[in-house]
Amino acid sequence: MAEEAGGSGPAKGKEPEIEDMFSHLELNDEELDEVVISVEEAKEYQKAGRWLAIGRVLTTRNFSAEALFAKMKIVWNLSRDPICREVGENLFTFQMHCLGDWKKVVHQGPWTFRGWGVLIEDYDGLSNPESVTFDGMYVWAQIHGIPELYRKQNIVDDLSRKIGLVRETQLSPKLFFEGNYVRVRVRIIVTKALMRFVTLTLPEGKKRLMVKYEKIPYYCKHCGMLGHNHEECGDGDWEEKQLQWGTWLLASRRATQPVPGPRRFTPRAPSRGGRSGTGVGDLYRPRKRSSDDAELNKEDDLTDTGTSPLKQPTENAEVIREENPLALKLDFTDENAAGLLENVHDGGWVDPSVPPLPPAYVKSKPRAKIQKTDMSKNTMASSAASLEEDRRAQ
Repeated sequence: MAEEAGGSGPAKGKEPEIEDMFSHLELNDEELDEVVISVEEAKEYQKAGRWLAIGRVLTTRNFSAEALFAKMKIVWNLSRDPICREVGENLFTFQMHCLGDWKKVVHQGPWTFRGWGVLIEDYDGLSNPESVTFDGMYVWAQIHGIPELYRKQNIVDDLSRKIGLVRETQLSPKLFFEGNYVRVRVRIIVTKALMRFVTLTLPEGKKRLMVKYEKIPYYCKHCGMLGHNHEECGDGDWEEKQLQWGTWLLASRRATQPVPGPRRFTPRAPSRGGRSGTGVGDLYRPRKRSSDDAELNKEDDLTDTGTSPLKQPTENAEVIREENPLALKLDFTDENAAGLLENVHDGGWVDPSVPPLPPAYVKSKPRAKIQKTDMSKNTMASSAASLEEDRRAQ
C-alpha cells in the first residue's frame, strides 16, 4: 500500500496513510518496544551531521549513481571525499567533513553531470528526503549593453531580479568573456523558461539588454526549459524559426593572446672540432676570419712572395743564418750526411745535444717479494739442519 502511495501520490501524502494503517493494525509487544535517543546524544548526532547536502540530477533519463559519485568527487575536488548515499529515485545525500567543503558544494556552481544540471540543497538529515523541494539553481548571468551613465548598483539589482533571486553583483568584472557586460549571480527557477532579455526604460526611450549565461546546463531551444534539448521536446520536429532560445544565450570566452615565454637556452650544433656550443664560452672562443673580415687587400696578398727559411735552397743557407739569427740551423749538405749517420742507433737517429733518458724506475714491491722468498728459503734450510743434528745426537 505504501508503494502504491509513493508511486501515485506526492511525498506529503505518505504520513496520513501510515496513520490510517495504524488505525486498523494490531502491533505486538516487540513492535511496540522503543529505542530511546537522549537529548545529549541527539545534539552530538546533529553536530556530526551538520555538513549535509541533498541533490537531484535535472533529467528524466536513467544513469548510474556510482558514476555520479565518482564524477562529482573529481569536479568538486574537496579536501576529503564526501560520504555519498542514494536515498531514493534520483535522490542523493552528500556528507561533507568541514565548512569549506560544504560551502563549495551548496553555494558554488552550477554543477553539471553529463551536461545535466545537478540541483543541490541544504539538508538537516532529519526531514524526509522526498519532501525537499528542488526548484532552482544558482548560475552566473551577464547583462550586456548597459549604458555607462546608468551602470549603477540599484539599477543593476532591479534588472537582475527579472532573471532570478540576486545573490551577488559585479559591476566591473574581469572580461574573461566577450562583450561589455555586468556579471550577476542569480538563482533561476528551473520550472520557468530562461530569460533572454531585460528591458531598461530611459528618458531617451526603451532599451533591450541581452542576457547571457555562463556554464548553463542543457536547455531546450524550443521552450527554454532546463533538463532536455529541443529534439526531446514534444515530437522533436521543429522548424528553425520555432527555436526561440538559441546558442547565442551562451557566453563566449575571449580568445587569449599568446604570452611570450621566457627565452630558453638552445644548444648549438657541434662544430667541426666535435664540441657543441656552451653559451657564454662561445663569445670568447677564437674563430677563423676571412680576408674580408680582416680588411686585407687581396692584390697585396697575391703579390706577396714571402717564403719560409726552411724552404730556401741549400746554397743560400749561410745568407739566411746571417740575416735571421733565429732561423733553425740545419745543414743537409752531403758533407754533413756522414756525420748524421754516425748518430743512428738501433734504427733511429739520436741527437747528441739531447741528454739520454733517466734509468727505468724499479718498484720496491717485487724486491721485497724476493727478499721474503730468500728468507723463507734460509728458514727452511736452518730447520732442516737442526733436524739432522737431532738425529745424529740420538
